[in-house]
Amino acid sequence: MKIFTRNNVRAMAVGGVLLAAMGSTVAYAGGSTKTELSNGMLYFEAHNGREIGQSSTKVYTGEKYVKSGGSTVSVQMKVDFAGGLYKDTVKTVKAGQTVNYSLSVPVSVASDCSAVGLLSANGTTYETPYIKQLC
Repeated sequence: MKIFTRNNVRAMAVGGVLLAAMGSTVAYAGGSTKTELSNGMLYFEAHNGREIGQSSTKVYTGEKYVKSGGSTVSVQMKVDFAGGLYKDTVKTVKAGQTVNYSLSVPVSVASDCSAVGLLSANGTTYETPYIKQLC
């Protein structure tokens, strides 16, 4: 699942193992993950810039919530790095709708080289598995 378009991909993560391509010597292994919720699916993707043909000094993330059922709910998407928590605005979502949140941050913000996608709704916070080896 792609949340944002990748250009000039230099490596591909498969099952958490990096397959180096095109002579790349840096072992970035970002990737994508998801969490199934009772009324939808939360997807999260994170990559070092070099992995997607951008600057290796940045980490790029994308998060998507697909609401499949239930009543209308207000949600806030977040991305948590060791160096800080980044929050999107609160959005109202009803069944059949999708909301997205993406950002790029300096690699230094991901000081432990990992990131996790979060979704807050009705006082409960849901999270995806961590994505590691972003730097």
